[in-house]
Amino acid sequence: MANDAHTGSDAAHTADDDDLIVRLYQEENPRLVRYFYRNSVTRAEADELAQETFLRFVRSGAAKMLTSPQHYLRRIATNLLRDWVDRSSTRVAKLKSPLSDAAEIPGDSDQHRALAAREDLAFCEKLLLELEPFDREIFLLNRVDGYSFRDIGKRMGLSEWAVKRNMLKTLGHLMARMDDR
Repeated sequence: MANDAHTGSDAAHTADDDDLIVRLYQEENPRLVRYFYRNSVTRAEADELAQETFLRFVRSGAAKMLTSPQHYLRRIATNLLRDWVDRSSTRVAKLKSPLSDAAEIPGDSDQHRALAAREDLAFCEKLLLELEPFDREIFLLNRVDGYSFRDIGKRMGLSEWAVKRNMLKTLGHLMARMDDR
């Protein structure tokens, strides 16, 4: 009988934990999604990262031990965002093609291809001029001058993470504009 009372107490405690997690989710999930979205993450990825934040929070079992679980959630979210940026910068590096691919530019003998190449070049120049000067400088330092994110950060007084985030935002914009073409 005493064992039944203990089991009932555990069930109530678990229900209290579940209520805390549900309440935290309702209060903090919109904030987390906005946090991720403001940091150049797509809406769908922001939702996924917010879900992953709560999953890690629940798995940690920290809900019942913390006086301020919101701070712990934000720490998890910050770490997830850094991981996402690192993974994204790897994707960016795979997309990177050096400007030395000039061997593919057609010769004068193929006038149609030469005209298409000039149009492409003019379009790229237009896209670069559409960028904010700050974003354009970071983009050109990386893609034309070959500076690493770390070197750009040192040069411009930014963290490497801030440079990566800026490059992802800029590349996303450029790729969207190229898809619209």
